[in-house]
Amino acid sequence: MPQIVIGTAGHIDHGKTALVKALTGTDTDRLAEEKARGMTIDLGFAFLNDSITIIDVPGHEKFVRNMVAGVSTIHIALLVVAADDGIMPQTREHLHILKLLNIPRCVVAITKIDLAEDDEWLDLIELEIRELTEGIFADVEVVRTSVTTDIGIDELKRLLVEKAAAVKQVEELGFFRLQADRVFSMTGFGTVATGTVISGRLKKGDMVEVLPGGFSAKVRGIQSHGKIIESVQKGDRAAVNLAGVDADKIARGSELVAPGKLKAVESFTAHIQLIDDMKKELKHGQRIRVHVGTAEVMARVYLTSNKKMTAGSSGNVIFKLEHPAVVACEDRFVLRTYSPMTTIGGGTVFTTFIPKGVKIRKWVSSLETDPVQRFVQLVMTFKLEPKTINAWGRLVHITDDQVRGIVKKSDLKTSKHSFIYTDQNLEKCRNLILKGLERFHKKYPLRKAMGSDVLKQETKMSDRWLTELLNMMEAEGSVRSTGPGVALVSHKVELAGGRAELSGKMEHILMENGFSPTTTAELAEKLNESEKGVLEILHVLKGEKKVEEILNGVWMYSENMAKLLRSLNDHFNTQSEMNVGDFKDITGLTRKFAIPVLEYCDKKGWTNRQGNVRLKGENL
Repeated sequence: MPQIVIGTAGHIDHGKTALVKALTGTDTDRLAEEKARGMTIDLGFAFLNDSITIIDVPGHEKFVRNMVAGVSTIHIALLVVAADDGIMPQTREHLHILKLLNIPRCVVAITKIDLAEDDEWLDLIELEIRELTEGIFADVEVVRTSVTTDIGIDELKRLLVEKAAAVKQVEELGFFRLQADRVFSMTGFGTVATGTVISGRLKKGDMVEVLPGGFSAKVRGIQSHGKIIESVQKGDRAAVNLAGVDADKIARGSELVAPGKLKAVESFTAHIQLIDDMKKELKHGQRIRVHVGTAEVMARVYLTSNKKMTAGSSGNVIFKLEHPAVVACEDRFVLRTYSPMTTIGGGTVFTTFIPKGVKIRKWVSSLETDPVQRFVQLVMTFKLEPKTINAWGRLVHITDDQVRGIVKKSDLKTSKHSFIYTDQNLEKCRNLILKGLERFHKKYPLRKAMGSDVLKQETKMSDRWLTELLNMMEAEGSVRSTGPGVALVSHKVELAGGRAELSGKMEHILMENGFSPTTTAELAEKLNESEKGVLEILHVLKGEKKVEEILNGVWMYSENMAKLLRSLNDHFNTQSEMNVGDFKDITGLTRKFAIPVLEYCDKKGWTNRQGNVRLKGENL
């Protein structure tokens, strides 16, 4: 069963760690410095039962970055408010973070009620809590507790188990991702990275990619809940023992990922929402802290609609990171100012790429917040180079099945070979092909077809998509394939009038030349015509199988080639070999012409060269 993760939130010294210990029996203050200072600095973990993990996060303002790292993977927030203090600054900031990261459920524990003045005071605190959380969570239940007297502890535990049971687990389709929150080395084991699995599954013996860094490692072993296990899945706390990796190559903010699924990036597009009580405007190009997963990275934020954003506003932006970080589409993140460090907003990653040729600010600002609508936009952006299901999965960091699910929810189409496109996309590409062929046939009416490579260059479509589209159009009956080329079905090559007369003269010259080849230039000179015009007619004759091109621009009459074939047969009926002298005697050609014609015979398989002689070819 996938783990349900509960994360604490609240101001420093409001009793989060003590409450977790009362609920689970585990003291999450594991660092000596935490013991000495009496406050949580780093993330701590405890288990309410076999399927519920509690992450205890720090409340001190200086350690909010660690709070963000812990809360990014939780299902239920456990907001802790001390009865003697009430709502405090970090209470509000933690609530902002919970809202920005879209944490859906919350239970509130009022702690230290044994220190409260009276019940009326507790009523006032509870009222303020409900007012503060309104609009953040659909429903909030409040439990009054004291770890000193054990008041409310059993009720709180029962409520948390009940809430956890109500969490709807969706079928896991994603690839494996674990955001490391702690890395250490154990004697006899090597490097261990701990974190919460945010998607996919991992089993002992699997290979993972460590990002940033981009190096691979084999999973030597896995622990969860302090037990050695064979595999983990989404929601599980995991300690992953990696073979052949030094601990100093991994740190908090690193990710263990299924190989080839993600890359560390230096920029991404996103939609951000600023909090209502932000003190200063967010400026275009401002330096800012981005907290995503367990990583904190400095970045510049570039606004796409205005030069400034005010409190409570939202919009699409571009982030340029100072160091590579691991982000994927739909990852949520929190924004904090550089100095002083305060939470000002958060957002969702849209893309980790910007297509070539787009007007960047306009394109980014137009991206939809709805993932399905945005995917359709992305598909339409690549009008001439549609991508396959698998390619889209890699580009937007989801599985092939998830891509198929999006296609079903939209008006997108999928081709025989898995290209994704829109009707508008298809129509535009079809028209480009049809118009390109029309122009070609008009310019070269005597050419049977337009070369596929020429058509690709003119339409600027990718090879695979052009091939797919031509197959679709051929099945529909609008184009036809002719060897390496393509033509409109309506296109016919006809030699009429002066062209027909010129064609007859050319055939006569080639026929009279016998086995002696003729160049395009020689024909043009004899007929007093342009080489271009002569070449067009030669290609028509070639299509009608009346002439053959033995070299580029060198021609022979097909009937003469048939005579040559018979002469070769006669020779090999009585002789096992043929040298150049024999061939000259058979054809009457000089060495100048005998060699190219012989090489053509080799190419056709009529002869087979062995050193200085020819043997009978397999096609003779």
